[in-house]
Amino acid sequence: MYATDHHINGIRIARELMPALGMPIPDSLWREFPLDFGRENAAFSMHRQLQFYRRLIEIMDDPLLGLKMSALFPLQAYGMFGYAMMAAPDIRTSLRLADRFDRLTYTLQALHFMERDGMGILQFTATGLNLDPTLKAYFADRDLASSAIGARGTAMGDLHTALKVTFEHGDGGHARAYEDFFRCPVEFNAPSNSVTFSAQQLDRPNPYRNAAAFELCVRECERQLSELADNRDIAGRVRDELFQRPGYLQDIGSIARQLGTSPRTLRRRLEETGTSFTALQQDVRFQQAREQLRNRKLSIAEVAAMLGYSEAGNFTTAFKRWSGGVSPRAYRQALSAGASA
Repeated sequence: MYATDHHINGIRIARELMPALGMPIPDSLWREFPLDFGRENAAFSMHRQLQFYRRLIEIMDDPLLGLKMSALFPLQAYGMFGYAMMAAPDIRTSLRLADRFDRLTYTLQALHFMERDGMGILQFTATGLNLDPTLKAYFADRDLASSAIGARGTAMGDLHTALKVTFEHGDGGHARAYEDFFRCPVEFNAPSNSVTFSAQQLDRPNPYRNAAAFELCVRECERQLSELADNRDIAGRVRDELFQRPGYLQDIGSIARQLGTSPRTLRRRLEETGTSFTALQQDVRFQQAREQLRNRKLSIAEVAAMLGYSEAGNFTTAFKRWSGGVSPRAYRQALSAGASA
């Protein structure tokens, strides 16, 4: 669903600019996740990127890291999409662009803009990502904060605040810091992640509005979006789609629709690469299971539920089939023994 190389560019931005925020990333992280930003990194899958962010959060050990990271992503960081946002006639049109071209941003969430009761609501949805709470909260913080910075940027800082910001996660004892950042009431443990704007804010003209530039930028955004949909490496694209929804056993029909092709064509193209949809599906679930089992805070039953199994016994049977007879419990015990050796 998302372009791997595009999001790797977001990691490049973090590497180059975090020191300017007083938060240099230790070299050990780059040794663990080697990247050559001068070429394509096809092997650095979406799954690998999520592992990178988990390690980044662990190493930086800052509960407000997501809010701080948003400073790295002003509108100009998004290329043509950001320029289209600035050239749009008003805030409402800018937010509609976010809904339409969310895949051109660095978010892993789907953006949806709606108007209700005279207010505009930009909602962020994790697109089925069954992530651990820490990683989920990080992306919510970073992306909602980036949207607030973007809204202020279109109005030269003159757009005072949003009306309200809501987060699905708790405040972690930092509610005041969130309110200071967003300059408006912030609600935690809410049903969704969202930013709400008043009708007056939506109608506010953008100071950089430019009809001709806006038309050109939108046209380029449409071209880039089409290019993303036609990305290379069909097996890698299927893997990325499967990793987006670990708690759902997607069939080949749903994956084909997301990739803009037919099940028959997708099956044939996978066969040409020497694999099959079923093989990829089982491999992805095995990788997800092994990763979740490393988190000893999760019980076997909780890991099973995260992967979409209603019964832990069914998960155990599947894991033993994938691992050649090793149970999830035995696998976890082996990890502990290796760590203590």
